[in-house]
Amino acid sequence: MDKEIVLKAIEYVEHTAINATLKDLGMLSKIEIEGDEIKAEFAFPFPNIPIKDTLIGSVKIIADSFGYKFNATERLMTPEEKQHFLDVEHANWKGGAPACG
Repeated sequence: MDKEIVLKAIEYVEHTAINATLKDLGMLSKIEIEGDEIKAEFAFPFPNIPIKDTLIGSVKIIADSFGYKFNATERLMTPEEKQHFLDVEHANWKGGAPACG
């Protein structure tokens, strides 16, 4: 399997409430394939995000579908990353009350 195809598929994963990908939001801050494992680093704008497991799971589903093991790490966004996230969130909110910011 071409690793580039797998990485492209992951890069297209969208946030559940924002018309933007996790990568565009800065939430998927690193993604790499080493052997049979996909390593992903998720950056979150705030602690205790209620849909954190859903967002991580949306990337894990792709890793699983291509037969890769999945390893996710998490961290909080830097102030600059958080501002970028909030700007993209504001411009692309799908509707209803914003979950963040």
